[in-house]
Amino acid sequence: MTDNNAHLNELIMSMAKKRGSDKTFCPSEIARQLSSKEDEWRSLMEPVRLAAAKLIDKGQLVCKQNGQIVDIRTVKGPIRLQITSD
Repeated sequence: MTDNNAHLNELIMSMAKKRGSDKTFCPSEIARQLSSKEDEWRSLMEPVRLAAAKLIDKGQLVCKQNGQIVDIRTVKGPIRLQITSD
């Protein structure tokens, strides 16, 4: 499990760094990278969001909805992730 968490963290932070601090990305982009089948990515959203929440707790990311910072653990609907600094 720890290896999976480390891999998820690496993928999320790699995407965040590629986008930079002025752009966001959808967690589904990470889930789609991880999925081997077309519709499997949806089942991976929960682990991706949990990993992102831990990175947010560490101050490495923020979660946004409609351009506003929100709590990833309580927000409903589509969200975007953003690195806090380059």
